[in-house]
Amino acid sequence: MSRGKRTLLPIGIHLNADAVHMVQLEQTDGGVEMVSKAAKRFESVPPADTVVPDIHDGRSPDQIGDARYEEARQFVRERILANGFRGTEAVISLPAEHLVIQHVRVPPMQPEELNAGLGPELQGKLPFDPREAVIRHIVAGTVSENNETKQDVIVLAARRAAIEAQVAAASRLGLRVIGVGVEPCAMCYPYMFAASHGTPPPEGPPALMIVFLGAHATHVAITRGQEMTFVKGVELGIDSLLEPIAQARGVPVAEAAAMRARWRGAATAAPEAVETYNSVRSSLDHIVDEIESCMRYHASLARGAHIDRLIFVGPEARDRALVRVIGAHAGVACEVGSPIDAMTHKTGRGEPEPELAAAAGLSLFSAQ
Repeated sequence: MSRGKRTLLPIGIHLNADAVHMVQLEQTDGGVEMVSKAAKRFESVPPADTVVPDIHDGRSPDQIGDARYEEARQFVRERILANGFRGTEAVISLPAEHLVIQHVRVPPMQPEELNAGLGPELQGKLPFDPREAVIRHIVAGTVSENNETKQDVIVLAARRAAIEAQVAAASRLGLRVIGVGVEPCAMCYPYMFAASHGTPPPEGPPALMIVFLGAHATHVAITRGQEMTFVKGVELGIDSLLEPIAQARGVPVAEAAAMRARWRGAATAAPEAVETYNSVRSSLDHIVDEIESCMRYHASLARGAHIDRLIFVGPEARDRALVRVIGAHAGVACEVGSPIDAMTHKTGRGEPEPELAAAAGLSLFSAQ
């Protein structure tokens, strides 16, 4: 880029039923700078088989989810007009419930052959016809299976109709959608961008495991420098802890939700919160086990390579006590992610804002 040139990047809009986050960046010779940001969190939506009347007034999860998406879109409309966002170009995220992540093993192929060959391989493995889907993939590595070399491929798929519906909804807000991303990839882009614009260490770029902690979904990804090598979804989100916390503390679920909101807003890990999370450790084991399983998988493909750093992002990563308890069992240096600091190579700006990782990654869509 020529000296002094500034390029306005699109508005990144990370939308799920529990929250909406918006980030717009501007690229400069020195990296990127923030143009504007906005966020709003909504009340939790319980799983379909759960009724929590003291929070949701008896409404079904589908009714709550639909209402939240409409409220989120109204928030986006208002913020675009009032928050200093510039232009109408946007890159939006596909809500997590529309994304399917599927692991397949196929014979070694050239990239163009793999693109063509995945459709037949996925027949019967997706909850929809692959011919009606948009499919992207990551080649995680090679393995030996029954004395044959196979490629481990991670497929990310979504119904084309679901993507088109999200684009249409954004267009009705006056936005010109130039791209659609997915949460487990977008959350990594700030760190991949930082690697591409920083000085690589002599030993090579570190292997980062990035864990998105959301209310209803958890995603795990691994990057090394500018390369993404792994993604996986975990069915449970952090809201699955509400009932165990309520039982452990002897309080209603609504009060447990209020406690967790206070812990998310705390600048340090409150001893009360750490004690509570440790007391419901069995309910956290599923997420901890998945993180450890992903580390073992990475080591198996990369000939014993280890994860250098564990970075927690997403709205629930603001809960330092939660991050401490989960990270204590990983055996790896861990931190609350600060995606804006990572991209700008600046530290000490204040709160790390891990919840902005995916929105910032979406805004980087056209960055160089």
